[in-house]
Amino acid sequence: MSKNQIHEKFVKAIRERIPHKATLTNTLVDLLCIEREAVYRRMRGEVAFTFEEIATISNKLGISLDNLVGSYSVKSRPYQLCLVEYIDPIEDDYKMWETYNERLKEAREDPASSSVECMNVLPTIFLLDYNFISRFYLFKWYNQYGYSEKTAHFRQIEPAEKFREVQRITAIESKHVKNTTYVWDPLIFQYIVNDIRYYSSVHLIDAEEVGLLKRDLLRFVDEIEDLAARGTYKETGNPIQFYISNINFDASYSYLETKNLHISIIRAFILNTVISFDEKAYEIFHNWLQALLKSSTMISVSGEKQRIMFFEKQRAIIGSL
Repeated sequence: MSKNQIHEKFVKAIRERIPHKATLTNTLVDLLCIEREAVYRRMRGEVAFTFEEIATISNKLGISLDNLVGSYSVKSRPYQLCLVEYIDPIEDDYKMWETYNERLKEAREDPASSSVECMNVLPTIFLLDYNFISRFYLFKWYNQYGYSEKTAHFRQIEPAEKFREVQRITAIESKHVKNTTYVWDPLIFQYIVNDIRYYSSVHLIDAEEVGLLKRDLLRFVDEIEDLAARGTYKETGNPIQFYISNINFDASYSYLETKNLHISIIRAFILNTVISFDEKAYEIFHNWLQALLKSSTMISVSGEKQRIMFFEKQRAIIGSL
């Protein structure tokens, strides 16, 4: 492969990670500590990226150099673990989330954009109006993965307002994906109820907070049941479907598809993600999730009987708190 071909593939990979031109330029200016014109010359191929610049960009944006030159094994696909600091975020954490939001915005303009999410935790984009559920997942992340050397009581956990605003943008843009499908683990509510019971038993959540979590969960069930019955987002009119899997999941998996971008995502450590832009990885995810849909039960729109049964069961599980 020639140097020109490698440069073209590298620039293409950068643009896939950050499609918005102004955001891309600003990111590279900050990352490489060079002037905007110097960035333009590199992106046009008039000046070559140095080895150090390639390493810095690849590390920051999760670009596989092996993938670029075609030297990776067919048994291995490139993934990037996105470790965000949720309690006390730094600027890089915000930029990581904002970069994903930029990719989501592409779906707004793409009439064929689609997303399929296979979840064993409640989806973040629906939780912004449920402060206690949002805080609970943050609380669990903090005590399990954030700061293993110390524990925090539920009342001590509060998300940064700026981070909530970034998540709010994610929620808004997600509703502009033209077709969205959720496949839920059949025990998705049982898992969070079990966790609440555990943390209550070790006195990290008090009885009043358990009651507030219970109230939030019951409100959330009502909202999702209404959304499933309607089958469309109120804000955009775009269709959304809910399925209940007949098998349990060991993690949450999803993919986002637009005409210019294929992203496959694995949720790790409760709130963090492992992402890939690799086409083969996307193909594997797409095929697996489509097969999973065939063996799952639809509870949206026409699946009224199954929907009523599922949500009544979830209310009973939450009511046991």
